[in-house]
Amino acid sequence: MSQTRKKLYLPGVLYSFILMLLLVSQPVLCQVKHTTLPLSLEGAVDSAMNNNPKVRQYKALVKQKEYLLKAAKGNYLPSVDANGGYTWLSKNPEVNMGLVKNSLDESLQAYSQALAQSGAIPADMLPVLGGIMQQVSQMPMSNIVIDQNKFPNLNVAAVQPIYTGGKITAGLRFAKADKKSAEQQLEEVKDRLIRETLKNYYSVVLLQKVVQTRERVLAGMRKHERQAEKAYDVGMINRQDLLRAKVAVANAERDLSDDKNKLSLAMMALKTNMGIQSEVSIVLTDTLKFKAVPLDIENLQQQALLHQPIFKMINQQEKMVQQKKIVERSAFLPQVAVWGQYSAFQDEYPVEMPPAMIGVQATINLFDGFKKINNLKATRRQQQQVVEAREYAHQQVNLWINQSYRKVLNARERYLKMKPTVTLSDENLKVTEKRFQEGLSKSIDVIDARLMDEKIRIEQLHSLYDYNIALADVYLATGQPEKAIEVLKR
Repeated sequence: MSQTRKKLYLPGVLYSFILMLLLVSQPVLCQVKHTTLPLSLEGAVDSAMNNNPKVRQYKALVKQKEYLLKAAKGNYLPSVDANGGYTWLSKNPEVNMGLVKNSLDESLQAYSQALAQSGAIPADMLPVLGGIMQQVSQMPMSNIVIDQNKFPNLNVAAVQPIYTGGKITAGLRFAKADKKSAEQQLEEVKDRLIRETLKNYYSVVLLQKVVQTRERVLAGMRKHERQAEKAYDVGMINRQDLLRAKVAVANAERDLSDDKNKLSLAMMALKTNMGIQSEVSIVLTDTLKFKAVPLDIENLQQQALLHQPIFKMINQQEKMVQQKKIVERSAFLPQVAVWGQYSAFQDEYPVEMPPAMIGVQATINLFDGFKKINNLKATRRQQQQVVEAREYAHQQVNLWINQSYRKVLNARERYLKMKPTVTLSDENLKVTEKRFQEGLSKSIDVIDARLMDEKIRIEQLHSLYDYNIALADVYLATGQPEKAIEVLKR
C-alpha cells in the first residue's frame, strides 16, 4: 500500500477506536446505543477498512502468502529427518541354507583346490582335505538361526539439493509474486469497499435532504389545507378544491413515509458496510456539495495504468506463470543432491554396516506417460490467458473511466442548468400562494406549484448526488481512492 493510501485512513482512527470500544461488550453497547456519534466521510471509510469482514478475509490471505513465501525460502536449506523404532519378530530369523548350500559347497571346493595348487598344504594331507570336503558336501541343508528377534533402529538423514534445474529459485519467485498478487487483491477489495461506502454514505445524505424537502412540502400542503378549509367555510372555493387539498396532503404524507423507509435502509446498508452494530446511532457530518473539478481523460487513463490494482495483479500473474514454466521445464533436467545418514544400533544387526554414510545422488525421469510435456504446454496456454486478461482489463477500465467521465459531465451540466429553474420555481410558488390568499388563483394552482417546486428541488439533489458519485468513481477507476476522498471533502 502506498504512503498516500495509508494516510487516507488516519483521520478516522479515533472514530474507529470509539466504535471498537462500543463493540467490546453487549452491556456497554446497551448503555450507549442511544448516544449519537458524529460520522465524517473519512470515519466511515476508516471504519469499513478496519471492521468489514471482507477486508479481514483478504488480510488473512496476505498473511497466508507471507508464510508460503517463508516456506519457499526453506527449500534452499537441507532437509533433515530422524526416524526411530523397535521391531519385534515372532521368532528368530534364519538363513535359508537351501538357497545358498550349493554355492557354498562350490566355493569351499574351489578354495581347497586353490590351496592344493599353491602348495600351502602338504601332499600327504590332500586326501584328508578331499575327504573333509566330501563329508561337508554331504551334510544336510540345515538353516542357520540368528539368536535375536528384537531389533531397535535410529537413523538421522540429511539431503541438500545441489541442482534442481532452477525449480527452487523459480518457486521462490513464484511465492513472491503470489504474495504481491494477494496484496493487490486486498487493495482491489478495499477500493471496491470505499466505492460502496461512498455511495452508501452519500445515499444517506441525499435521502436526508429529500426527507427534509418532503417535510417542508408536507408542512406547506397542510398549511394550504387549513387555508382551503377557511376559504371553503366562507364560500370562496368549492368542495372539490378542498378535497384536492386533502388528497395533496395524503400524497405528501405517503411520499414522506416512503423516503423515510428508504433512508432507514440506506443507513442500515452504511452501517453494515462499516461493520458496526445497527443499534449504534450516528449522524453524518459531511453533506453534498458542488465543486467544479477539471478532468483530463487521457491523464486519467495514464493514471489507471500506474495505480489500478487490477493491472498490478495481472503483472504478478504473468510473473507467476513465467516461474511456473521454469518449474515445468526443470522436470526434464536431472535432480542432483548430496545426502548423508547416521544410524545407531548397527551392532544389534546380523550384518553390521558402518554407522555413517554420505553420497551424491542424481535422478532424471526418462518416461512419465507424456505428463511433463503436456504440463509445459498447459502452462504456455496459461501465459496466453494472462495476455488476453490484460487486454480485457484495459478495455474494461477504459470503459469505466469513460462512463464515469461522461456521467460527471452530464450531472454537472444538469445541476448547473437547474439553478435558474429552482429560483423560478420558488418565485412562482410565492406568487401563486399570495394570489390564492387574495382570491386571484385556484387551490389546484397552489398544489401544482408546490409539487413542481418539490420535484425540481429533489431532481436538483439527485443531480448533485450523481455528480459527486460519478466524480468519485472517476478516481476510483484510476485506482486512487485517496483522491476521491480528497475531491469530495474539498
